[in-house]
Amino acid sequence: MDTRPPQGTAPYVVVGIDPDPWINQNSVRWAAHEADLRGAALHLVYAWEAASAHRAHYAPMHTLVDPTVQRRRVRELLDGAEQAAHHIRPDLTVVRRPIEGPVVPVLLGAANEACLLVLGGRPRHADRRPLGPVTRESLRCARCPVVTVGAASAETDHHPTAVATHTTGATP
Repeated sequence: MDTRPPQGTAPYVVVGIDPDPWINQNSVRWAAHEADLRGAALHLVYAWEAASAHRAHYAPMHTLVDPTVQRRRVRELLDGAEQAAHHIRPDLTVVRRPIEGPVVPVLLGAANEACLLVLGGRPRHADRRPLGPVTRESLRCARCPVVTVGAASAETDHHPTAVATHTTGATP
């Protein structure tokens, strides 16, 4: 699976779209603003796997998600993210990239030649670490700078700020 855009494309910022739209609010807005500052396009990347990919063969049939429902959910998430980006920067070039595959490899492949990878984050994860496993692995392996932006709060800030940044050896 090649998740990279064609070579010779204009600079772009990748924002990973989370299944939780609440997480996406600040990360998409922050990424849209940053892409505009850089004169870059914004790539909305949503990694998804077929509902049956990790389903045990003995699991009840009612646990299987209809692929049509799954595709509609992906489309709704990307619609919401695109609207949020255009709300911040109406003239911004936004590219929707739903890519089937495991989250981390998809994000890293999509951001391979990006000038920045932006991820949303939850305040604290179930394992009590401040960053989740996708963010930790992206920080460890990305070839571009990675920024995590905290989730929107009840009193949503109209100017979200990055909560963590990391620059690997490769810089744009």
